[in-house]
Amino acid sequence: MIFCVSSLFAQKPLIDSTAYKAWPSLGWSKISKNGQYVFYTIEGVPVGSKTLIVQSTDGKWKKEFNEGLKDGSLRTLSDKYFFFINKNDSLGMLILGTSRIKYIPKISSCRLFETGDRDYIGYPSKSNSKTLLIRDLSSNKERSFTDVNSWNFNEDVLILYKSAQGNDQKQTINIADIITGKVSKIWEGYKPENLILDVKHRQLAFKAGDSIWHYKFDSANAVCISDRNSSGITAGLTLGYLESFSRDGKFILTSLNGKKEAIKPKNGVVEIWSYTDVQLQTEQEKATIDQRYVAVIDVDNHRLIRLQQQAGEDFQFSKSEDDITKVALVMNPLVVDRQNIWNTAIEYSWDLVTLKNGNRKRLNFLDGMESAILSPSAKYILYFDKQKQVYFSYEIATERLQNLTKGLNVSWTDINRDDMPDASSFGRGGLPPAWLKDDESVLVYDRYDIWKLDPSNKETPINLTNGYGKRNQIIFDYAFASDEVKIIAKNEKLYLTAFNKENKKNGFFLKQLDKAGDPELLHMAPYLYKTNSGYVPGGSDFSPIKATKSEMYVVRRMSSTDAPNYFSTKDFKNFTRLSDLQPQKKYNWYTTELHTWKSLDGRKLQGILYKPENFDPNKKYPVIFHYYERKSDGLNVFITPELLCNGCQINIPTYVSHGYLVFTPDIYYKIGDPMQGTYDAIISAASYLSTLPFVNDKKMGLQGCSYGGLQTNYLITHSDKFAAAVSSSGLSNMISAYGDIYPDEGSSMEVYFEPVGQARMGKSLWAIPESYIKSSPIFNIHMVKTPVLIMHTRKDGSAASYKDAQQFFTGLRRMGKKTWMLAYSEGDHGILGKEADDFSIRMLQFFDHYLKDKPAPLWMVDGVSAENRSWKAGLELDTKGRTPGPGLLIPSEQAKVDSLMTRKPITITLK
Repeated sequence: MIFCVSSLFAQKPLIDSTAYKAWPSLGWSKISKNGQYVFYTIEGVPVGSKTLIVQSTDGKWKKEFNEGLKDGSLRTLSDKYFFFINKNDSLGMLILGTSRIKYIPKISSCRLFETGDRDYIGYPSKSNSKTLLIRDLSSNKERSFTDVNSWNFNEDVLILYKSAQGNDQKQTINIADIITGKVSKIWEGYKPENLILDVKHRQLAFKAGDSIWHYKFDSANAVCISDRNSSGITAGLTLGYLESFSRDGKFILTSLNGKKEAIKPKNGVVEIWSYTDVQLQTEQEKATIDQRYVAVIDVDNHRLIRLQQQAGEDFQFSKSEDDITKVALVMNPLVVDRQNIWNTAIEYSWDLVTLKNGNRKRLNFLDGMESAILSPSAKYILYFDKQKQVYFSYEIATERLQNLTKGLNVSWTDINRDDMPDASSFGRGGLPPAWLKDDESVLVYDRYDIWKLDPSNKETPINLTNGYGKRNQIIFDYAFASDEVKIIAKNEKLYLTAFNKENKKNGFFLKQLDKAGDPELLHMAPYLYKTNSGYVPGGSDFSPIKATKSEMYVVRRMSSTDAPNYFSTKDFKNFTRLSDLQPQKKYNWYTTELHTWKSLDGRKLQGILYKPENFDPNKKYPVIFHYYERKSDGLNVFITPELLCNGCQINIPTYVSHGYLVFTPDIYYKIGDPMQGTYDAIISAASYLSTLPFVNDKKMGLQGCSYGGLQTNYLITHSDKFAAAVSSSGLSNMISAYGDIYPDEGSSMEVYFEPVGQARMGKSLWAIPESYIKSSPIFNIHMVKTPVLIMHTRKDGSAASYKDAQQFFTGLRRMGKKTWMLAYSEGDHGILGKEADDFSIRMLQFFDHYLKDKPAPLWMVDGVSAENRSWKAGLELDTKGRTPGPGLLIPSEQAKVDSLMTRKPITITLK
């Protein structure tokens, strides 16, 4: 029986470029307000096409559209209909739950809007494009509005733009009542644009030329509240885009704009670089003059107030729906990011700006702080002091500073960045903290759990999740994504995503804010929903979608053997499958196993072993080690087959399908000695895998990109365990790189190394020169025994310059090592299209030769001359049994290199 199953798996095709082109993917989703229906798309079913699916969230009804829909046109849901435009320019209205479709012919555009319990659609008349028809979908009654050039509808307000009578250039703005049909003209003039509505306070505003007009509902006409002559508009600046009304309706948020001109350095004359330049000459050349300054207009007294004194200041406005927008918190711009650790000209500073008069107050206690948050009602400023590892609040009215977490034995270090200095959990996942109404409390994160802090410091901090996260190695986060500050009620129930760092299970918990104790477990399973890990591939996480009028949600779920699919749920306990996309079942897919072992330094490490679906425990498999930071959190990620991952990394499904094992170990780094962590992790992982009976320990390979490329370069200069290595877009010389310039920005690469850059050196080159030497692979090229393939791009604008790759390659060549370099001209830090296709083919050929003993391709045996370059050059496999031979060294030079290899790698004992 086992033989039959294995034989069946073996018949499945391997994943290759044919599979890439035919691979379907799940598109975006939308749920109706009542939560009863959802629609989503599937790209590539059939191959090269798109299928749109509308279905009920209980899974009992479904309608598919395989063709006939107009690309880029309306597709949306109400609680009763699904609307779409077909290729014949007909508006289709599918009655949800049925197969009945109503059509209105000759409609090329349409908009759905809702007011109260009624749904309306608006569209131009098929007989006259300037006649707007508004249909009430409940009564099916239709009302027409004539001579309409364009229109907009927002929250019960229908705005009509019309041509003024007898004048093709002049326009009027009109307010229309869709119930009675009454139209009231509120303004007449030229080129109205940028209309914003504030339905709560019954007002609107818009621009016309250099003027801003304001209209209060039920008044006679719009009035001009600002123009080019308004005080506060200095020479060379003009009124910019209207953003929105403030929450209290008292102000309009806008900007003052000047010309954006690129600096044009005078070339051909001397460049004078000075030690007192705040910006390097190269940074000044790349810089632009962006004269955009945040401003507000006081609606009542028509006064324009310029809030921003310097372009680039980071503004936070109070967000409360119930309180008046009083102030803004401003972080002054940094000229050069992160150089503030040593550059006195670039220290973080903060101001508090009063909107009513534009007065600014310097907040000296925030000097040097990287982040601070203004509370929604503008009562407090919350910030985290990384040096003291303490949360503080500042009460604006009393100017009182409070230590909110003094004496708490809590680590606030982000668990996903705990080998990076100063990595706190403040705003984990990039989302702002949540606040209770009226700024009563704020919710913040520690490594695992969520805390409720009282900004007035009257109440003791409460571990909202009761330490459950720390006890069970579970990281809690808010389930729903939002860039807006979330304001929650005292008795609100919070749905939390939960990710177990030990077994990688993912799921949901419920926490009632007004109830003490542990959060309620709803669902945890070996799937991936949303982790906020930071170590899963981009696009893997999916925030649940909630219906606005009901407790119905849509989630996306995946595992390593289950493609991403949509499910509906009412309680995050029980899930109804909506889609069932399973393309991997046609191919020899992969499985994942979580392995644990000890690093050379004694730390417990985790890693993922990827095996083919037709795995045979009696075989000996070659294994490729692939690494980048920590990858074990991706145990349940479904990896889509493609040419390359992230433009430079092996595609694991492809390699596993072709008979490789792939192992992705976690790596922890020590600041100042990062490559030792790499060595300890990878070498210990290789030793551990060598004990497994199905692993061929003579056929182990390495592949890493970017920081992983640097690690690959380091490993082959310090170990001969590996039979082949591929280094993509990586560094080899930290010393020269430290003094290099980012070509795209013109800024110094020092920030990549210190204080918290990915290179994790922590200090300057001159403070720890021995560490820079030890971590630079180029100093130990003479020790390399592993054949290595280098991939780099000529236009790389990141921390790994092409010049660095050339130095590493020429050094290997000089020492007679087996090495090849693929240099691509179009990509940046990764490659796409033909370049990706070429690299993926050559990389697989390289590994196949050294790890599977397949014939070498001609480009590896004979090389390819400059005049014979082509995309297919040398891809043919050698038929004469030849293999890549020795390098160019004459015997005497080879002897010198051999003598160098008898000594240990150049290392320096670090203090």
